[in-house]
Amino acid sequence: MNYALFIIFTNLTTALWQVVESRHNSYLNKLSVMKLLRILITGVILIGTGCAENKDAELVESWKVGASTGIMGDFSQESFIQLKVAGIDYIEMGPAVFRDKSLEERIAFVADIKEKADRAGVELWSVHLPFSRVQDISTLNDEDRENMIRECKEIFDLWQPMNPRKFVIHPSAEPIADEEREQRIANSIASLKILTEEMKKYPGSSLALENLPRTCLGNTSSELLRIVKAVGNGLEVCYDSNHMLQESPEEFVANLGSLITTVHMSDYGYVDGRLDERHWLPGEGIINWTKVISELVDAGFEGPFLFETSMRKPDPETSERARLSPEELVSCWHDLRFVYIESLR
Repeated sequence: MNYALFIIFTNLTTALWQVVESRHNSYLNKLSVMKLLRILITGVILIGTGCAENKDAELVESWKVGASTGIMGDFSQESFIQLKVAGIDYIEMGPAVFRDKSLEERIAFVADIKEKADRAGVELWSVHLPFSRVQDISTLNDEDRENMIRECKEIFDLWQPMNPRKFVIHPSAEPIADEEREQRIANSIASLKILTEEMKKYPGSSLALENLPRTCLGNTSSELLRIVKAVGNGLEVCYDSNHMLQESPEEFVANLGSLITTVHMSDYGYVDGRLDERHWLPGEGIINWTKVISELVDAGFEGPFLFETSMRKPDPETSERARLSPEELVSCWHDLRFVYIESLR
């Protein structure tokens, strides 16, 4: 880019000097004028292109790294410090941390996590709300649906001492039969309208709907977009790169655009000829990460690049899966970022 600018301005300077040296410098001849215009237009185009490239690179370089708490072996102070030292600034709290805890135990747990995270300099970016066949905002069982909505409201309130930016929610569980799908979509929309209204009590937080695989609701960009538009009320999207089985991950990002405000990043691929979610480390599967990052940049996504993966691919001989380290996640992001920025040149 710098070399191109040098050539442009060298030619521009030469052309201007020729005009000045012209015997008829009081009347710029057409040739000189056209020459200047061509150079100026070329310069504007190249400078504009270069600025766009620089802006894209700067945006990606500004993304911080996040990770789901599955990467942590425990919730000790040392684990939080290890995250920060490795370069992970944000965490997403998993949905199981409140399981089998009383209200008093939940309050104490949040206070303990806040103290340790604050001391380490790690921030709570997001909280993943519970999900199961019972804890399902689309369920046809009205009592279960009401209980799930009540549970989500309680979780919103419990985590407020840590000021989470996002609460991530699934539009459904599975399996969903074709004949139930429309009613399940209607139930999901009705539940989300209640929860987005509740979210207004917490101005620093927002609700993000996650895309899902297989027969779940939101298994295509068009269906997820249909639900989000029907709900409105500030509902956002959590993009899970591992869940797009009916369209490419980059197509999903292109279709949802600026609605995507948080992400779950991991890779997927084929095992025994079957494509399904795998939650592998990015680069171990079939996702074209440069295309995904490019679409996120076009959508104005501001980060963080939040990993939702904690284990290695199974060993081909033993099938064992070793835990990834925080350093490996950060190194993976640096590699992805480098390849994307190189693609801009």
